[in-house]
Amino acid sequence: MVLYQWEEFIKKHKPKKKLSSFHPGLGYNVISRRKGKANKIQFTVLADHKAIDIYLVGNFNNWGKTNNKFDERKLTKWKLQPDFHGVYHTITVSGLKHKEKYKFLVKNGSEWDYRRDPAGTYFDEEGNSIIWDYDDPSAYKQKHKLIDTINRPTKIIQTDLPGLISHWRHKKTGKLGRDIPEKETYKFFATSGIIEHVKQLGFNTIQFLPFHQSIDGDNWKFRYLVLYQYAIQNKWGNPDDFARMIDACHKQDIAVIGDFVVSHAPCQHFKIFGESGAATGIHKWRSKHGKDVFLADWTPWGTKRFDYDNHHVRKFLVEGCLHFMKRYNIDGFRIDNVDGIIRYGDAGEGPERPNGRTFLREMTKVLYEYNPYALAHFESHYFYGDNAKMLVVPLESDPRALGATAYNSSRVSYYLHKELMPKSAEHITPFRFEDIRSEKEWGQCNSTVGDFHNHDAAAGLMHGRATGSYAYDALILKRSDIHFHAVGKIKIMEALISFGLEGRTLDLIQSFLLQTGTFEHDSSVHWFLEMRDATKGMLKYKQDVNKLMDDPAFWPMNTKNRKYINVDDVNKMLAIVRKDTEQETKSEYLVNINFSSRHLHNYAVGVEDHAEYEVVLNGDLYKYAGQGMVAYPNTIKTEKSDKFELFDKQITLNDVAPYGVVVLKKVK
Repeated sequence: MVLYQWEEFIKKHKPKKKLSSFHPGLGYNVISRRKGKANKIQFTVLADHKAIDIYLVGNFNNWGKTNNKFDERKLTKWKLQPDFHGVYHTITVSGLKHKEKYKFLVKNGSEWDYRRDPAGTYFDEEGNSIIWDYDDPSAYKQKHKLIDTINRPTKIIQTDLPGLISHWRHKKTGKLGRDIPEKETYKFFATSGIIEHVKQLGFNTIQFLPFHQSIDGDNWKFRYLVLYQYAIQNKWGNPDDFARMIDACHKQDIAVIGDFVVSHAPCQHFKIFGESGAATGIHKWRSKHGKDVFLADWTPWGTKRFDYDNHHVRKFLVEGCLHFMKRYNIDGFRIDNVDGIIRYGDAGEGPERPNGRTFLREMTKVLYEYNPYALAHFESHYFYGDNAKMLVVPLESDPRALGATAYNSSRVSYYLHKELMPKSAEHITPFRFEDIRSEKEWGQCNSTVGDFHNHDAAAGLMHGRATGSYAYDALILKRSDIHFHAVGKIKIMEALISFGLEGRTLDLIQSFLLQTGTFEHDSSVHWFLEMRDATKGMLKYKQDVNKLMDDPAFWPMNTKNRKYINVDDVNKMLAIVRKDTEQETKSEYLVNINFSSRHLHNYAVGVEDHAEYEVVLNGDLYKYAGQGMVAYPNTIKTEKSDKFELFDKQITLNDVAPYGVVVLKKVK
């Protein structure tokens, strides 16, 4: 019986539709070629207004002017023709070429107005739309395919793109990312060695904060104010540069997830391309009824929701995602603020928004038709009823099902930030984590991306005492005497999300660099901290945890074999069995996690079978920035036991260090 959407895709290898067959209904499409170059191009815009005149303008017709005045007579051949209802306006033209600049010129009564293409894929510095012919002989052609993201674990490094390279030194030129021209950001990322380093640390997925064309400004928050859903951020490079960057990730078998903001759009009090937001943006497109074509009600952030009740708008948003999948081989989509898409209310607590759920269902269905291995991770926080389960169960199983492959949330990190991080052992219980695993709370769902620290928490956008700074900063409290406790808690939280959940983790590398400060004020990664001994140990720990996750026993497909066999509230210990029954390895692990700062002696864990185990990870070792308090023999054998009600055998750990993480692998 299928429980989650991703389980349907484990053994599926063929999409229902070829990505090459997808052509967006909006924007521009090359419909014929001559010697490989564009011959005829069709332009389509969603206007929902039959009474206005829309013209295609650019350098090819002097932007619609003669003697510095708009010349309607000479614009006749450039006029888009409305369909019967005036919903879509279309024109097919010859003679335009790759990298040609264009805009739409709109005449409404006696008023003339330049507008940008809502489905524009790239803009120059002046904000002109650029025809980027991805199939032109001179355009970059990606060499590496989309990645099978389902039949493996998902180990995500979450990052702000400029922040990841700011303090990284290029392997050939020696330049730091912060010192290069901004236009070389994509190129630097692809060639600097940062991707290889990310792989060396054990990550197999990069989740970028939004890389779409957003409003002007350098703060990472501005990147969540996306104006053009089909366009890459132009200040970091051009589409060829971006395609090369994604290709370089795929060459290293690293999948790429984009953070897609399809929940709202800015429409006031901002600048883009140096212009006032009042004069640009998709809110300029008004229907025959005087209403926004694309947008609906206001959000608490001074933006507007998209009009999900309009099936034309839903199609526009879905095709924006497909555009990035087809043209750049984007492997996954983190959909921001799903609660706001589904429901009214500042915190997503209100009644359902008309067709918000329909939009998300349509999105996942179409994505999977073209790529059944696409990751669709929905950000959601409000788990009343079965809301969380409805995010991830198969689309066909329930009319409310959204079919995501997982969801990003504060579900696990909320517990870690509210309980485990700030409290001492006597005030926490491993049973709380067991409740999450057994689906007894928070939406009754397991299919989540586990994190103990994300950009929202590090920026103070999550509620809780241990937020508003990086994990080490939140734990250290400016006191050097509790460094030991801070490092220990980071290790056990990482072990919990990596070995105790479903094989999907998300990390800020700042946590393992023991970086202080806050994502709010400095989203960059301080790679120079790698030189410190404590940091070297923490990075080695993260690297080896990631390496262990590559064993199929920890993959999502084997979550059904996971058992919490020892939830010890007295000693604050948790023991987890992870077993592979799907792959050839047939491996089995016993993970032991000490939630407390107590040193335990001769600690027994009940087990089912007589076996021999080897120690494959001891978090207390010096090489992991540990204390070196405990050591284990190469192998440990089970022995008979009368200590447990359900087990007649046990494994005895001669010592368990404070905040100890001990992983044993059964010897075949």
